[in-house]
Amino acid sequence: MRQPFYVIDALAAGYATVHRQPFILLFSIGLSAYLWLGSAITLALHPASDQSIMAQWLGTLHAIDARTLLVFTNLIPLLTPGAEAITPPPLILSGGQFGLAVIGLNAVALALSSIFLASLRQLMHQERPWLRTTLAQSVAIGIRLTGAIGIGLGILAPLLALTIAIVSIMPAITPFFFTSWIALGLIGLIIFGFTPEIITLQRHGPLAALRASWQFARQRWFSIATFLAICTVIEFGFGYLWRAMASQPGWLAPAIVGNAYIGSGIRAARLQFYQYHAKM
Repeated sequence: MRQPFYVIDALAAGYATVHRQPFILLFSIGLSAYLWLGSAITLALHPASDQSIMAQWLGTLHAIDARTLLVFTNLIPLLTPGAEAITPPPLILSGGQFGLAVIGLNAVALALSSIFLASLRQLMHQERPWLRTTLAQSVAIGIRLTGAIGIGLGILAPLLALTIAIVSIMPAITPFFFTSWIALGLIGLIIFGFTPEIITLQRHGPLAALRASWQFARQRWFSIATFLAICTVIEFGFGYLWRAMASQPGWLAPAIVGNAYIGSGIRAARLQFYQYHAKM
């Protein structure tokens, strides 16, 4: 009989993985430094005379940094600047330029995330990190992740478009749809949240990985929900601490390194959690 594998065991195994090769922290350190030291990317404001619902929706993008909230392909832990952070002046782009920037940022994030996951897998299995092997595994992971993301967008994009259309006609029901999307996101996180780990460890294709994540969630939904809740509390709790620390003079670098350690350990713990419970 196998020994029980609790949340603390997954976390311990995850951080043990990071301790083997601390270089894995460089992914998070580099990207977080870019967010704090580089300029935010925002959308130019629409003319004040345009008061349509769509214009109001697009106007909210002026206050959003495309490098963070719109990069949904990123799987590397980041320390994002808070509202009180002192950062360089934002880069304000027109609609077309903003769209190209979002696509480019997601492509770069996907590539780096694929290398990050491939490197974590090698550390878990104590494989020698040959450059050619790492690149080959990263490309395979990236292609499969792209397929899984494409399937998700193909399903969610029509629903989002329908939501926007309904809200533009009946603005009063906006809170209902807002709550519904939050609930949908939480359910999706439990059901399909381990798709990247399945792609990394089992090398499934997009559809097979989504199906395996669904089956995994059906069998162990309570364990998954508990594990994800604890990881979220740890990551967000420390995130507030690191963000407050980074805002103090001279403490940006320690805060970025601390966030990289906590976040990378949790990413490794997710791989360990799935590997154990999938009985690999």
